[in-house]
This record gives sequence, structure tokens and C-alpha cells, in this order.
Amino acid sequence: MAGSRGIRNYLVVFCWLAFITALEVGAVMAGMPRKGLVIFVIATAAAKAIIIALFFMHLKSENAWIWWVPGLPIALALFFIGMLFPDMVYHLSLHFGSAP
Repeated sequence: MAGSRGIRNYLVVFCWLAFITALEVGAVMAGMPRKGLVIFVIATAAAKAIIIALFFMHLKSENAWIWWVPGLPIALALFFIGMLFPDMVYHLSLHFGSAP
């Protein structure tokens, strides 16, 4: 019976991945605006990557500290982008002539 539970888990993961892929294809076919589509596709790709890492790389059974390994660099990158964003907006407004 233990083997059927493992197969069931893989099928559930497959169904979730197929559903998210169908959402991506549907968003493209629906004609979403390009900026929104890019953000949506990146978010769904990240969700699929997390699902794959959790189940196929068996990270769901690891200790909580394992999440610090990718989490800290991602948090630092987001922090640095957030700190530089006002400067980028200011310089782009000077370059293109539109005031923020």
C-alpha cells in the first residue's frame, strides 16, 4: 500500500503543475497586457519551481533552516532592488524627461 500513496502524491503534483501551466497558456491566449503577463508568468514559474523542489527534491521533509540557504540571497536581492528603485526612477525621469 505504501507504493500507491507515493504514486498518488506524484499524480497530485503532476495535476498541480498541469493546472498552473494551463493558467499560463490561458493568460497568453486571453491577451493580457504584456507587463501583467510577464509578472504573471514569472510568478507561476516560481510557484512551479517551489512545487518541484518540495516534492521531487524532497525538501518538504527537511529542517526549516534549509530555507535560509536560498531565502537569504533572495531577500538581500529584493532589499537592494528596493533601495535602488527610487534612484532608478529619478535617473530614468531625467533621461526620458518625464517627472515622477
